[in-house]
Amino acid sequence: MGRFAQWRGMVLAQGHRLRDALRPPDEPDDPFEPAPSLNRLDALVEGFAAGQPVRWSLAGQPRPLPGPVDVVAYRIIEESLTNACRHAPGAPVAVRLRYDATGITIEVRDEGAGPAPAGGATQGAGRGLLVVRGRVERLGGTFSAGPRAGGGFTVRAVLPAPEEMAE
Repeated sequence: MGRFAQWRGMVLAQGHRLRDALRPPDEPDDPFEPAPSLNRLDALVEGFAAGQPVRWSLAGQPRPLPGPVDVVAYRIIEESLTNACRHAPGAPVAVRLRYDATGITIEVRDEGAGPAPAGGATQGAGRGLLVVRGRVERLGGTFSAGPRAGGGFTVRAVLPAPEEMAE
């Protein structure tokens, strides 16, 4: 990975973080930008993959999700990739989506060196993860995020989207 790619990834991550920090959690996304959607997952991953290896996998039968669920799913992945770029630069990241009859499960894991010491860099990521947690919980979903015992960090969310709710 070149220095420019790493710098680009960090700038993108900080830009996303600043934009999200300044926007209240209940404010809609910018109407002049393309709507966040899992349909744009390839472009999102490609934007971060310039700075670190990102792979994603899919399980279950993909289907259209209700608008708010689709936006929140995208934002979970975006925030998770931003944090991985910032706190585990160059470490491999895996994004997993699993559709089932009741909704979608999203898991993003980075293979960073390990958790930061208390009061360290992970603490600064809290605002973005708190915003994401709030969005997930408003939809009736569950959210967890934290360091893994063997190193790295995992973000996991389960969003309700029964098949009959699909648009």
